[in-house]
Amino acid sequence: MTPTPAPTAIPEPTPIPLPELLVWPRFEPEVWPSTPDEAAVEFALQVARGEGVAVPRPAVQSEMTATAELPRLTEDGSPFGLATTIHMQQVQLDDGALVWVVISAQSEDIVVEFPAVGELLAGGTLVRGEGNGFEGTIVFQIEDQDGLLGLALAQGGALGQNLPFETALPFDQRPASGDWATLTGFTTSAVDGSISSLTMLPMRLVDGS
Repeated sequence: MTPTPAPTAIPEPTPIPLPELLVWPRFEPEVWPSTPDEAAVEFALQVARGEGVAVPRPAVQSEMTATAELPRLTEDGSPFGLATTIHMQQVQLDDGALVWVVISAQSEDIVVEFPAVGELLAGGTLVRGEGNGFEGTIVFQIEDQDGLLGLALAQGGALGQNLPFETALPFDQRPASGDWATLTGFTTSAVDGSISSLTMLPMRLVDGS
């Protein structure tokens, strides 16, 4: 009788170290999020919507990555539709703890085609893509952990219709520590001026002097 072969063991995925290219958290938090749902909620509270925050929908996890949808809010605070998709990754800290970080946030209302994630930027960049916002206005800014480096406005479509945009986003400051930066594009609500759509992408800065 032929013996039954033992089942092949499926190796566990190996957690990766904390990446440089992420958008949240940039400073070590008091408590690291241990689940993607915790990471999505903290990101929304601290970065995406402030006091008018919508509660992210439950995260969808696939091994060491996950996504969560951040809905829009009606005038009475009820969630609807989709404002931003939060992309997360599980990483391993130096002490071995497994935690979740946000590697990008992307909205269908603000699609950035250039620069690409991780692009090297020196002294400024063109920001190109397609999107829409209240009266067609999309705000772009680039910042490091010490604050804002540059800000520019782009003109896209309105009333939910994406149109191409291109704007120059200059900055003069060299980041005080590290070479990373975050490119953020957002639109604001016509009702109260709060952020209604948000795209955040990690970038690298180089000395252009």
